[in-house]
Amino acid sequence: MHELFENIGVILVIAGVLGRLWSTLYIGQRKNRHLIVTGPYSITRNPLYVSSMLAILGVSLMIGSALITAIFVPIFFFLFAYAARRESEYLRSKFGSVYDDYAARTPFFVPNPLLMKLGAEVTFRTSSLTTAFRDALFLIALIPLSELLEFLHEGRYLYAVFYIP
Repeated sequence: MHELFENIGVILVIAGVLGRLWSTLYIGQRKNRHLIVTGPYSITRNPLYVSSMLAILGVSLMIGSALITAIFVPIFFFLFAYAARRESEYLRSKFGSVYDDYAARTPFFVPNPLLMKLGAEVTFRTSSLTTAFRDALFLIALIPLSELLEFLHEGRYLYAVFYIP
């Protein structure tokens, strides 16, 4: 069972990293200056948070600790939901009815791929992509770290009651 959770976790981390990079390409340096409604922002209003949530769930599953999963996933979900609500209020105050129309047709958090609208062209600053990639490396580095934790746990160098069997 642990191997299944670990493999699902790796897939979720990779999906989260790719989602964050894709979202960064679309929003670039335009965040809060323009209302972005294409690409990942056409299927959910908060693709960066959704992608981060996938990665956090993935890391929790990779580590194999039910306790870590039960603690971190809800904490990060509520933190992201709170931040997303505040951003939504800001965007509503800045863009008014244009944002209201966007919010009416685009899910707040759970993506709907059927709503996908791609822009004809996307421009971005390489510095934004570089920062997003650097941030993603941290999540990717957690994959071998989870393997190290598993090795230490199996060798009885690390004791944890809450590992998924």
